[in-house]
Amino acid sequence: TGDAEFVKLSLEFAYGPDSAPLKEGRVAAAQVLSGTGGLRVCAQLIERLPRLTGSSQKPVCYMPDPTWGNHAKVFQDAGVEVRRYRYLDSNTKTTLDYEGMKEDLLNAESGSTILLHACAHNPTGVDPSPDQWRDLSSALKKTDLQLFFDCAYQGFASGDAEADAVALRSFVEDGHEILLCQS
Repeated sequence: TGDAEFVKLSLEFAYGPDSAPLKEGRVAAAQVLSGTGGLRVCAQLIERLPRLTGSSQKPVCYMPDPTWGNHAKVFQDAGVEVRRYRYLDSNTKTTLDYEGMKEDLLNAESGSTILLHACAHNPTGVDPSPDQWRDLSSALKKTDLQLFFDCAYQGFASGDAEADAVALRSFVEDGHEILLCQS
């Protein structure tokens, strides 16, 4: 839905114009009102998806600790249980606890959704390195977790839109089927 040319260009901006899923027509997209509106639409989809597939599993979304203040509220309001995974190092409060993050995600409940900030983690600005993103993608490929990227600041984190897309594009290139909110 929405303006077809705008949606096409937005997808190319996020995925890259040569992305296989885009070229093969495997990406569904909708233009919605605001980043928060997009999060709400995706949260409602996550809440309904188990029933649509015949599962009795309660929808769960793991979010980084900390995360943007509205993330938990939007998902809880849609009926999704929110759980946290480690993100910032508890000692420094300024660096990524990558090993803790990875451990928590690999131990997440089967079938759950994982919220990842594609770049410029909100509120910390602390992001995994490109190598850490690639390692995490490889590790999560062995799970049945649904990955959900919130991409709110592509181009503003580093000043380079291509560099800021490395997480999302790495996961897609590795064959993950993802949910994406882009604003």
